[in-house]
Amino acid sequence: MKWNVLMTDTAKQDFREITLNLYEQSVNLDTAVSFVTALQEQSLALESYPERGAVPKDYVLKALGYRYLVYKHYLTFYLMDDSEHKVYLHTFFNEKQDYFHYMRKRI
Repeated sequence: MKWNVLMTDTAKQDFREITLNLYEQSVNLDTAVSFVTALQEQSLALESYPERGAVPKDYVLKALGYRYLVYKHYLTFYLMDDSEHKVYLHTFFNEKQDYFHYMRKRI
């Protein structure tokens, strides 16, 4: 059974910011679009196997049911709704940020 993968408004905003930042850094729209397309494809692959993400070490995030994916230098945090077969992408951000503090501000 396929799961429905949905982006929260926060995740959509993060995604836009990543795209803009990559474009500003590379000054090449194709490079930015290629990267975010791959990041999005990885996230959408959760529709067939949502349990593949790692469980965070942080006990609060773990207790809340968060999982995360790593793509190059970016993390994608998400939650699964087993009863409705939905995956909610909550946030995307650079791994150089401290995810414990970053996520705790957002939950």
